[in-house]
Formats: sequence, C-alpha cells, structure tokens
Amino acid sequence: MPNPVMPNGMKPVTSPGGYGHDGMGGVTRTSVDGGFNRYALDYDRGVQQHNVTLFLDALGFSVWNAFFVNIIKKGAITFDMQLDSGFGVDTHACNIVPGSYDATAPDSVFWVVSFTVEAESQAFNLSEEDSQNLVDIYNIYGVGTNALFNQLNQFANFDSDVLDF
Repeated sequence: MPNPVMPNGMKPVTSPGGYGHDGMGGVTRTSVDGGFNRYALDYDRGVQQHNVTLFLDALGFSVWNAFFVNIIKKGAITFDMQLDSGFGVDTHACNIVPGSYDATAPDSVFWVVSFTVEAESQAFNLSEEDSQNLVDIYNIYGVGTNALFNQLNQFANFDSDVLDF
C-alpha cells in the first residue's frame, strides 16, 4: 500500500536560513591512549532529521490538521513529502519525530506549523560504484559537471530521438 502524500500545494520550508539536515549516525569512535582514535561502522544507512516549517492560511491549516490527525496519525504513519537530502528536491518517506510538533498563529491570519521529520538520504539509492563514478567525474570536470550532465541528458533524451531507436 502506498504511503499517504502531503496535501497538494503544501510546500515545506526547512531549516530557517537555508536547507539543512543532521548527520545519519552509524559511526562509532573509540579513544586510544597515545594513538589515533579508532572508527568503526556501527550500522549502515540511517535517517536524517529535517526541521520543517509550513506557512498555511486558515483553510490550509484545516486541511493539514485533517491530514496530520486522521491520515498520518500525528506522524506515526509514514508519509511522502518533498525534501532535499543532497540530490535535489524529491519524494522522501518521512515520519514526524514525537514531541517536535508546534503550531502557532502569530498574526491570527496565517498558521506556522513546525516539526521535525526523519527520512533516509537519497545517497543510499546509489551503489558504491555509482558513488565512485560520480566522484571521479567531478574530479575531472569540477564545477562543469552539471554542464556535462545537462549535455548528456539532452543527447540521450532528445537529440538521439532523431535516430529513431
């Protein structure tokens, strides 16, 4: 069964002053007397927390409340929302962190709803080989990497159509 999806038109703003999220965890460090610290991968994958704010009018706040309380059960049910975890804005499966929710109407017209969601980074969608290829391409083309990808996209999805294959 697919996850519920944020209501249309509700665009989250994350981390005041810019987009951001915390680390993924999963790495441990052990201090060693007289030597380098030891690092180990405790677990792979892991979620990141994103601080989210919604600015809603009265109708939007009513719709959000219906979604929040009855559809996603105050964040206990995983839902899909648009976030940027490092590879551009895309759909992420999220849960709301308990105790992080706050709603205020500072001017009695608009509502400001804030909460923290946990979601996996889309970096996990890449294999180690794909990740290394991305790093290698960037090491060659640097800031021109986007231009290269744009040209490849143009050729693969538009220009090659004239070849009819």
